[in-house]
Amino acid sequence: MTTTNRPTVVGLFQSEMEAQQAMNDLQQSGFSNDQIRYSVHRGGTGIRDQLMGLGLTGQEASYYNQEFEAGRTVVFVNAPGQQQEAFDILRRNGGYDASTGVTQTSGTANQSTDTDPEQRMQLREEQLRVGKQAVQTGEVGLRKEMVSEQQTVDVPVTHEEVVIERRPGSGQPSDTPIGEEETYRVPVLEEQVSVQKQPVAREEIALGKRQVQDTQQVSETVRREEARIERKGDVNIQGNDIEGE
Repeated sequence: MTTTNRPTVVGLFQSEMEAQQAMNDLQQSGFSNDQIRYSVHRGGTGIRDQLMGLGLTGQEASYYNQEFEAGRTVVFVNAPGQQQEAFDILRRNGGYDASTGVTQTSGTANQSTDTDPEQRMQLREEQLRVGKQAVQTGEVGLRKEMVSEQQTVDVPVTHEEVVIERRPGSGQPSDTPIGEEETYRVPVLEEQVSVQKQPVAREEIALGKRQVQDTQQVSETVRREEARIERKGDVNIQGNDIEGE
């Protein structure tokens, strides 16, 4: 795929599933739904006029329209200032563009001068996509239970005692005849302790949650496709950086 100065990046995909994955990656990278459009051929007219309206040359529009009518899915990304980022995401998901059949130089499309058409092989690789979801791993409950304990309190109390004292008389004459009974009563008091129980708020316990950031390592085996050259006979290969057999 190649990029130009125009804001719209166009990608072709062999399957609609690949196109959907590319659009998902675009959204995760910050591109909005308004910036992304796609077309799938299900009959009807082509998309040549639509492509011409996006600033593509007639040759490019014809190429994309031909691929579209052959069953390819076309993804458009309006990415002013982010053409390279959009281009990389489309390519990473298997997208290709008019550079397969059209050579673009300085924003102008010219017919390729190669006498023999190129045959291209796509090499794909698996990439890890890690998701997160919240799961309950435990639960903490807070309840009250009754606990009894014996308490002893020292309370000072008073009581009365009767004191009898003998004192000598005055020797004065008395008008009270001897022999009449007399009784004197003295009430004796004492303090007694009464106990009452009153519930009071002793302390308060709060139960809440907080988020703690942690890091987990995720390891998985991924596969990728690599090209291998098979030689038969005496063949000279130029510009080869691919391992052979």
